[in-house]
Amino acid sequence: MLTERNAGMKKILLLLILIFLTSCSARVNETELKGISVFNKDENLIDDFIPEGNVYIHELSQENYSRAAIICDTGLTVLFSSDNYIGSDSTVYATAGQTKFENIEGIYLTNDYQSITNAYFHMIEYLGNEEKVMAVLLDGFSYNQFKMAVKEGSIPFLSKYFKYPALSVYTPVTNAGFAAIITGETPNVNGVHDRSVREMRVKSIFAYCLENNKNSILLEGDIKVLNTEIEPELHIDNNKNGETDDEVYESALKAVNENYDLVFIHFHGIDDRGHSFGPYSDETMEYIKAIDQYIETLGKVWDGAIIIAPDHGMHETDEGGGHGICVQSDIIVPYFIKEP
Repeated sequence: MLTERNAGMKKILLLLILIFLTSCSARVNETELKGISVFNKDENLIDDFIPEGNVYIHELSQENYSRAAIICDTGLTVLFSSDNYIGSDSTVYATAGQTKFENIEGIYLTNDYQSITNAYFHMIEYLGNEEKVMAVLLDGFSYNQFKMAVKEGSIPFLSKYFKYPALSVYTPVTNAGFAAIITGETPNVNGVHDRSVREMRVKSIFAYCLENNKNSILLEGDIKVLNTEIEPELHIDNNKNGETDDEVYESALKAVNENYDLVFIHFHGIDDRGHSFGPYSDETMEYIKAIDQYIETLGKVWDGAIIIAPDHGMHETDEGGGHGICVQSDIIVPYFIKEP
């Protein structure tokens, strides 16, 4: 009897070990994708798609999507009809096969395509109409985190001014996302593909301000992320609490009361906590609530437009959180506009 019980316990133990190893393997494999990621705004539909023959894009989902954004490893994003197809060589063929796109990282299925590059053109629009703009980059804030925070009722300001889910760029890291937001161009054009690049090949919103007699300020953390046409105002951790967002916030409170047409603010704390604790941890979600309060307070004394755009999202890892791959959690972010 005891022997049978021990044997049963061993089987249960082996099953638990197998489940654990399988889950760990799934997380590791997420960063080692060999095929194409297929996703919509809410979830990954196919994690690692390798076609065995020609497959029409609209066949990749049971839902009807009219558009597909093809994301290439060069940083190019191309939007076209979902009636085009993928060949067995993982190449997307468009316009009846006359045009092809190779080295595909992801396919975003949508009926309402929006991009973080919109931020540049919205800033231009408001500034061109003699409106002031406060632009806020929320580093590492995913659409998934936004939905979770809305469900918890913890971000009343951000939820009020949510506009739509938006596609970030490949590679979904800070340098590339930041460059896309301030230039309106994807990495294949602006030249910023990853963390190693700081020089942009095109002009940014700060050049527009200089050329049109608009006063602008860039409030950054403790590191200069990109070489822009104006020097960022960097911040050190004066109160030794392990971050610089509170110092950036204090500078922003002063800047919104000064003679600036564009105040650009980069908050890093969501990304920092996501890496350390995980994107959906209590620590990260509580900080998202704090950021909402920061922006609400700034908005009360700012009489211009407010544009809020994250640079990228984040997926869970065994160590906490990470980003840089073409999956829904990393590359779909929330986009916000408060009209002046």
